[in-house]
Amino acid sequence: MSKTQPHSNERILQDSLNTQQLAVFFTGNGSIYAINISKVKAFIITEETAIDDTPSDNKIIAGIATIRGEPITLLNLDTWLGNPTLALSEYKLIIFCQFNNKQVGILIKDMLNIVEKSSHELNYTENQNPKIIYSTYVTISEKEQFCTIFNTEQLMEDIGWIDKNIPYTFEASPLNNEKYVLVADDSRSAREMTASFLEKINQKHKIYNNGQELQKGIEMIDPNEIALIITDIEMPLLDGYQVAKFIKEDNRYSHIPIIINSSMANDAVRDKMEKIGVAGFIEKPNLQLMYETIKEKILN
Repeated sequence: MSKTQPHSNERILQDSLNTQQLAVFFTGNGSIYAINISKVKAFIITEETAIDDTPSDNKIIAGIATIRGEPITLLNLDTWLGNPTLALSEYKLIIFCQFNNKQVGILIKDMLNIVEKSSHELNYTENQNPKIIYSTYVTISEKEQFCTIFNTEQLMEDIGWIDKNIPYTFEASPLNNEKYVLVADDSRSAREMTASFLEKINQKHKIYNNGQELQKGIEMIDPNEIALIITDIEMPLLDGYQVAKFIKEDNRYSHIPIIINSSMANDAVRDKMEKIGVAGFIEKPNLQLMYETIKEKILN
C-alpha cells in the first residue's frame, strides 16, 4: 500500500462520523424506542385527529386516521411488539411517517427527544430479533437509558405491504451479466428480496449485511469486475454515506456507479448523496426500477 493511498479503514476513520437524527419516544409499556427523523413527516396530536376504527384482519392496524386531508393507515406499535395495548386516548401522538413508498401513522404514548447518533453508536441487533434493527443509549432526564430502533421494513412486511417472495409482474429478461452487482443492506428482509430478484434475472452478485462488510468485500474483487454498487443508507459500523464517500474518493473504485436503495427518500437525503456523486436513487421496494437501473448501468 503506497503512502498516498492509506488503507480504506483508516481513511474512513479520518472522516467525521456521519450522524443520524433519531426521534425518541415512549411506547405504551414505558419502553424507549426511536425512528430515524428522515422518515418522519410530522408529529400529530391524536385527540385532534379524526380516526375511523375500520375493521381489519391485521391486529396491528388500529384504523384510518385523516391526516392533512388524506386517509392514512394507523398502526399500533405496541400490538406489533407484543406489548399490552392501551386505549386509543392514552396514545398522545401519531408519528406521521413515509417509508417504502407508503405513508402511515404510528401511535406512540409520548415523545421524548430528538438525538443525534453516529453509525458507530448503533448496535446491530436484527439477528436476535427481526423487529429490532439497532439498540443504543440515550440521555433522558440526565440518565443513560436503553433505546431500541425498530425495523420499519419488518413492520411493513408484517402488515402485508411488503412481500419479499412476491413475483415481479413487469418484463424482466435475464441479464446474464458476468460482472458483479454488490449490495449492502442491514435489513434481512431487504437482503433476501434483493438476492432472490438478482438470482431470477441471472445477475452475478454479492450481498453484504452492512457497509463495513461491503467495504471489506470490495477490496477482494478486481474493480473491473464490479458493474454496480447498490447500498442502503441506514446501516451500522459504516453507513451508506460513508460507503459512497469511500468509493468515490478511491481512484480504484471511483468509476463504479453507486445506487442508493433506501426508504429514506426526502430531499435532504437526496441532496447529500448527490453531492457525494451517486448515480441514482431507488425507493424501497421498487424491483422494476432496480431492474431498469441495473440494466442501464451494465449496458453503458
